[in-house]
Amino acid sequence: MVFLAILIVLPLGMITLQVVLDLDALLGLWGYSLYKVFFIVPPLIYCRRHGVGILSDICKFRHWRRCLPLALGLGGLAMVLFAGVYALLGDRLVDKELIAVKIGEQFKVSSATVLLIAPVTILANSLLEEFFYRGFAFGLLVRKNRRLGYLVPAVAFTGQHLLFIYHWLTPFPLALAVGGLFLLALVLQRIYEKADSLVAPWIIHILGDVAMMGIAVTLLR
Repeated sequence: MVFLAILIVLPLGMITLQVVLDLDALLGLWGYSLYKVFFIVPPLIYCRRHGVGILSDICKFRHWRRCLPLALGLGGLAMVLFAGVYALLGDRLVDKELIAVKIGEQFKVSSATVLLIAPVTILANSLLEEFFYRGFAFGLLVRKNRRLGYLVPAVAFTGQHLLFIYHWLTPFPLALAVGGLFLLALVLQRIYEKADSLVAPWIIHILGDVAMMGIAVTLLR
């Protein structure tokens, strides 16, 4: 169980190293994306050594119909919440010009390229994160210890996103981001458990990312 928990937080160590060494400035998009290797390689090795089936025990696409209405409803709610908070409170909570600059520098996108990258982020990156945090991390750890199974992946998911954006925000919106990300992680984990499939949480994640990418587009105009 300890080794599994280490694998779950391993990407955070790589992200910290990337930030400290400013690898995205040196290597561009490839430097930013290095941590994603730890979403794929260690889980594949672990699953192979422990006889865990990627499709049968983690992704479980065969159960894709389960909880679809719930997933669509929660995903729609996430879209409304993200877009609504930004529209109503964005000017009060964040420095939009600063964030636009940070998005361009950190993620190597501009108003001309963000729409080209958006589909990859919305579909592929969300699937990768769901595979790692819900299917692998939560799905395997919760079998060994229910409390840690819910806590550790949620903390790691929250930490991953905060390591990239904490310097964009003042304390109050940062606290809102921590609470929102942690709650989202818990909801996605519960939906994964209830549906017994990666599809339902992936749908929620996709719809949430649609809202976030829409916000990014407005910021980069």
